[in-house]
Amino acid sequence: MKRTLVTSLLGLFLVAGLSSSVASQPMDLFKVLDVQRVTPPMEAPEFTTEMLDGKKVSLQDYRGKVVFLNFWASWCKPCKEEMPAMEELYQAFKDKGFVVVAVNVKESQKQAAAFVKELKVTYPILLDPKGDVSVLYGAWALPLTYLIDRKGVVVGRAFGPREWAGKEARQLIAQLLKGS
Repeated sequence: MKRTLVTSLLGLFLVAGLSSSVASQPMDLFKVLDVQRVTPPMEAPEFTTEMLDGKKVSLQDYRGKVVFLNFWASWCKPCKEEMPAMEELYQAFKDKGFVVVAVNVKESQKQAAAFVKELKVTYPILLDPKGDVSVLYGAWALPLTYLIDRKGVVVGRAFGPREWAGKEARQLIAQLLKGS
């Protein structure tokens, strides 16, 4: 009985010690969100295309901001599911040097505009009617998201949808904004 009690207490101390050492280590938010780190880091490929209103825009125009570059299409159900969360993330950080840039892949301006109106998103929507930008970024499956730091360097890539409005995603964006 005494031996069992000692063994149980020893096990409890070991588990508590492991828990506190794990808790004291910084959380790898990339891993938690299943966002691939891009190694070695690479400069984001430059492109110029049109926005929904016809205005020309380049990726370079967003230099100095953390860019959440997302590729989507209106027929893509996971895209539709994650876009409201992207809007929440955009609203939370847009005044802090963060921008969501969503590239519509191979659809007309009319299709993209109707979809954006339905979802009530306010972040910049870019058009890629021929798929040139999506080919440049290897967007073969949608949604696809790239995280680009303030210097224009790709730091992460996420294939498929994520809970972008969640606590971990917010922490990751805050970390990127701080330059960590």
